[in-house]
Amino acid sequence: MSREIKNDDDVLQRIVPNGLCVGCGMCAGVLPDVLRMGTDPDGSYRPEPVGPAPAGWGAQSLKVCPFADNADDEDTLGKALFAGTEGIGYRSETGYCLKCFIAYVTDEDARLTATSGGVITWLAQRLLASGKVDAVACVGPARHGPNLFEFQLVTDPADLARCRKSRYYPVEVSEVIGKIKAFEGKVLFIALPCFIKALRLAINEDAALRERIRCTVGLVCGHLKTKKYSAYLARHCSVAERDIETVDFRRKVPGRPANKYAFAVTPREGGAPTERQVLMSEVWASSWSNNLFMLDACECCDDIIAETADIAVGDAWLPERLGDYRGTSIVVCRTPEMLELLRAGAAEGQLALEEAPIEKMIAAQAGAIRQRREGLQYRLYLCQKKRQWRPKKRVAPDARAGSMLFRWAQLLRIKIKTLSKEAFAAQEPVEGLDLFKSRLRFWTFMNQSINQLRHSPVAVKRRLAALTRRRTQHP
Repeated sequence: MSREIKNDDDVLQRIVPNGLCVGCGMCAGVLPDVLRMGTDPDGSYRPEPVGPAPAGWGAQSLKVCPFADNADDEDTLGKALFAGTEGIGYRSETGYCLKCFIAYVTDEDARLTATSGGVITWLAQRLLASGKVDAVACVGPARHGPNLFEFQLVTDPADLARCRKSRYYPVEVSEVIGKIKAFEGKVLFIALPCFIKALRLAINEDAALRERIRCTVGLVCGHLKTKKYSAYLARHCSVAERDIETVDFRRKVPGRPANKYAFAVTPREGGAPTERQVLMSEVWASSWSNNLFMLDACECCDDIIAETADIAVGDAWLPERLGDYRGTSIVVCRTPEMLELLRAGAAEGQLALEEAPIEKMIAAQAGAIRQRREGLQYRLYLCQKKRQWRPKKRVAPDARAGSMLFRWAQLLRIKIKTLSKEAFAAQEPVEGLDLFKSRLRFWTFMNQSINQLRHSPVAVKRRLAALTRRRTQHP
């Protein structure tokens, strides 16, 4: 399935047509005279040609693409970065790990206004205020234009408060990469796993980036959404996409489990902003297992824990932690510098820090890991069967990966992912969500039913298997 790069290969011919572009913008960031980032009808970023391109640009564009068939995958990049660290361990599910922690900030206001335990914002503020870095590249509310969020280069610790929270919204780095290269100082880069991998690949090719990037923080990732996801959620609050001022995808709700959060939207209205909110449990087909508005490239990803980042932070989705609505982070630390920062924060009373075995992170992300291992094996098989090109991954195609019910769920999720984009495009000219729901109701019902059966008692599964065999023998 993998192949060598030919002279006429580039991201426009190899990556975009095969549905593998995640829209990170790294190719346009390192080749600004050749590529720029545009958006497709679904609201996802894609590279576009700027003008005549110099010889050799295609190979260069693929060398920095996180979904190209590069020799440097997450394992080889991680090994070069972290394997020489004394005391570090390795797990295939998480990559390298020096220490794993359950953590949250002790400042109650900071914790309540952050995603999970607020550790990422604390790290960024600490590094910037201490002078260890001179700027932070991170996602914050867009300052101009039609987008809700964008990558920014922040130099004032006070401005980092604007950049709190998870943003289930596409962003790209082409502009901020240019700013980093022109910046006189050291930079902390905060991003999703595929963006961090793209940065590592770019650093290998670009001396200016190698000089500027001091450290990286990775976010644990389930998958990315198109821009239409925010519009879909806003419709549950009776707010049209054109009227959205800003959104909060992760509003914490007192008295509810940490994973039972709300979505909030502030519409553009006259006078004082009036925020509207809906519990995610009341959003139709809200489960992330339905893959609504998921980017196609995410089907081919096998990195959940940001394996090439100096430190990775995610939600502590653990039974013993879900009861605290204020949120708790789980942290995989890979460098002595990051470990020292965390321990200093705990010693000063700014962080509540509890060392945990790496198995805690694996348990917290068990569903996502299953999707990126067994699920990816089956999806690669489906692509192989259709003769659709895919890069070599760290798992092999397998027609029998997982259980029969798990494979059925994979087929349903792929169907829902594609149909959700088509159905919302048809719904957009009309208020409400009736058309959207009517086109997806059967498929989401089937996916929910399959998932319930997957977690049902063994006797029910055996009965289902017997019925399946009987129907196969006597059609």
